[in-house]
Amino acid sequence: MKKIRILDLVFSALILTAGLFLTIKGFSNKGGKVIVNADGQKYEFSSKQDGSYTVEGQLGPTSFEIKNGRVHITDSPCPNKTCINQGWHTPLVCLPNNVIITIENSENKGGLDAISE
Repeated sequence: MKKIRILDLVFSALILTAGLFLTIKGFSNKGGKVIVNADGQKYEFSSKQDGSYTVEGQLGPTSFEIKNGRVHITDSPCPNKTCINQGWHTPLVCLPNNVIITIENSENKGGLDAISE
């Protein structure tokens, strides 16, 4: 049986602290703008301004809600309504109506992702 050394504890504590920091930072990062591509048109909305919005897709209007820096689709003319059941994450995709919604992080202007940050 091996003994646990002081450096083992320090190294484990550093890894745990880094993991907690990155997890908390990831959950608190809510983005800067909501980008909506709807039937060839591009729209931008602030993720900091709560509200309900509608864009025209291939089959008709798709409605979505922005709240607390997150977004979800509330109504769509597509037949199976899968896009409505996607919840509050991105990207949100409604293929039949040709609508894609993403959140772009305004702090991420250098093109870095969570790993390279």
